[in-house]
Amino acid sequence: MNRPHVRLLFRPLVAAAAAGVLIAGLVSCGSDEAATACGTAPAAGDPVPGLPDTLNVGVANNIAMAVPLTRLDDLGIAETTVSTASTPEELRTNFIAGRYDLAAMPVNVAANLCAQGIDLVLVGTVSGNNVQLMGPEGTTLDDLRGQVVHIPFPGDILDLTMQQILDSAGLTYDGENPDVTIEYHPTPLDIATGLTSGSMTYAVLPEHLATVVADTPDSVGKAVGLEQLWTERTDATALPFAGFVLRGELARTHPDLVAALQANLVSSVVSVVSSPARGAAEVAARIPVPADVVGRVLPGLRPVYLPAAEGRADTELLYSSLLGTVPASVGGELPADGFYAGSAG
Repeated sequence: MNRPHVRLLFRPLVAAAAAGVLIAGLVSCGSDEAATACGTAPAAGDPVPGLPDTLNVGVANNIAMAVPLTRLDDLGIAETTVSTASTPEELRTNFIAGRYDLAAMPVNVAANLCAQGIDLVLVGTVSGNNVQLMGPEGTTLDDLRGQVVHIPFPGDILDLTMQQILDSAGLTYDGENPDVTIEYHPTPLDIATGLTSGSMTYAVLPEHLATVVADTPDSVGKAVGLEQLWTERTDATALPFAGFVLRGELARTHPDLVAALQANLVSSVVSVVSSPARGAAEVAARIPVPADVVGRVLPGLRPVYLPAAEGRADTELLYSSLLGTVPASVGGELPADGFYAGSAG
């Protein structure tokens, strides 16, 4: 397993909203039995036609994850609630505890929970220009040689993806005298502060903070999106950084729910993209990011939601890459068919 050469910075966590952007990669030992059972256990009772009366949803403080949730009130469920997790651990533990029925989380975390035997199904994935390599204009991967790249959270999907990209470019980041030194920070906000103050030059940063930094006078800008780097170096058409997971029991008890969610989540993205001004206000109503900031991010974000079965090829390509280098990040194995809602196997 690659272990990046780092200089860890230990400081108190600040800005809970920024902390919620990302979720640290989980480490667990998966098993074939757990992966097979994920999303495939029999329902506790007879299936119920129609939709449940309530749906509790958890999401990180991330615009791309929130875009598919903007029309949730039109789903046809009597009571829907959307909660923003203040910390990565809160999102994960709330789903495990059953406090969230549906949750948007880093896609590797979904696979890891499945490998642990948590009963869930992947409803769909989110991709887009959500994560940026920050640096001076024209920065390329080769320009990172001999430099420090600042990344929030070791083991997070941003960190893991950047490692894969550096590998593909033949750049080392671990061992003695690495080509690139990775330096981790407690929150994305810490990195945003460093970039705007001039104490940092290169970093991996998610939206919306990437836009805030780039719009700050005399600060570095967005050099290139990680999705672009990923698709240029793999057979992928997108980088599915996040997934919507649904409690398996709820999916089996209410078999109409997955299809209803698919239609609703897709239509939400279409609505936001087609009317960015209105969409910015709708996103801001879901997560604690001001509508004017959302409005500045949306034009370049290009959010895409795909049902799990449709996006499976790109999801499995990412899982396979991680499995070959950091297997614990996905629970040590590829999820079985039951993990992907709507998969024909």
